[in-house]
Order: sequence, then C-alpha cells, then structure tokens
Amino acid sequence: MAEPVLSVITHVYNAQGGVDEQLDSWRTLPAPIREKIEFIVIDDHSDTPLTVNSLGLNVRLFRVLDDIDWNMPGCRNLAALHASAPWMLFFDVDNVLPAPMAIRLIEGLSTLDPLTLYVFRRIHDGVEVVPHINSFLITKRGFYRAGGYDEDFSGHYGFEDVLFRNMWRRYVGKEVLLSDIAFQQKGWRTNDLDRDLTRNQALIQYKAATGFEKPRAILRFMWSEILAGVTG
Repeated sequence: MAEPVLSVITHVYNAQGGVDEQLDSWRTLPAPIREKIEFIVIDDHSDTPLTVNSLGLNVRLFRVLDDIDWNMPGCRNLAALHASAPWMLFFDVDNVLPAPMAIRLIEGLSTLDPLTLYVFRRIHDGVEVVPHINSFLITKRGFYRAGGYDEDFSGHYGFEDVLFRNMWRRYVGKEVLLSDIAFQQKGWRTNDLDRDLTRNQALIQYKAATGFEKPRAILRFMWSEILAGVTG
C-alpha cells in the first residue's frame, strides 16, 4: 500500500459512539480515496477502553495509560509523533466531514501551502456556527515548527488551542478559511470533567508575557499502541 497523504486525527474520552460514527462516515469514501488516508484515534484514558472497527480503513489506535484530565495537548502530540502522512487533519470526534467534502479536501491537498493552517466552516442543526478553534488542517512540518502542543495545559481545561494558534502565527505562517468545506457538528461532548478556566487562563497570560516560548517537553505520560493499522 502507498504511503498516506493525510493523517486524520481525533482524541476521544468516553465517546465510543462518536468513534463508531466517525469511522462509519469515512468508510463511505471510495476505496482509492480511503487508501490515501490513515486514521489515528487517541483514547484519552476512557473509563472503558475504546475499540475500533478497522474494516476497509487504515486505523491506528493508541491509549493514554495515565489518568490526566483534559490531556488534549498530550493526545495531539502523541498523534503527530506517529502520523506517517505529510498533512494532518485535527478535529473533535463530534465534528463529521461529509464524504463529498472529504473527497474535495484530499484531492486538493497538493494545491495547498504547507506553511498555512487551514480552518473550516461548521454547521450545527442546519445553522452555520463559528469554526471550531481545534479543528484544522496543517502539515507535520508546520506542527513541529510551531513547537507542538504545550502539555503545561494538560490536567486543566482550556486555552491549549488558543496557545497553539498563537504559536503557529508566531513561528510558522498564516491561517486561511477553506470556505468550500464544512464539518457537521454532532452532539458528542465530554462530560463529568471540571471546566473551570481559571488556572489555564492565568497560564496563557504568563506564556504571552514571557514571549510564547516553545514547549520544552512532550509526551509526559505513559501510552500504548493498541492497533497498528496497515503496513507495507
């Protein structure tokens, strides 16, 4: 099998149904398109370990072994480390990309600027809402030039994506809205975790005051690869 051109990445906590819906949606793509994609699912220490149905897809599943609340920065760093494609599509599991738009995105990758961060429109119950701050398309090269995600924010809620976008603009390049592509916002949502922003709001203010230095360490947790995907 040829090397993928796109790594589709989502991190999940206690949302097995969301994972199933995502993979079912991508499975509807024509085989020549699916062969260009790898799917990376990061199980952020769900109470019941996630499973994936890899039928017809190149899926890789990782599980975070340490119980860290709101470990999105770590999950995204883990996914980027293992992504084998030059382009990476990050998004929450409750955002679904309709098949025609997924095809348009994949077929248009060669025309995109590798040092631009691309964001997407978002539709919820038929109404357009603002693009999600943590759903975007970037290159692996750009991810590391920006410094990756700052795991100082793990353990508390909020602002890790705000920081990453600031780091991108500072160290990499511009952001562009791909207006012809829109995700459908579904109802999956992380529950039962504290959403107090106080600690991380103070942290990002400190990061700004000290010049948005790049993170010094990543993957500060134990993890395991559960499903290795397609090789060769």
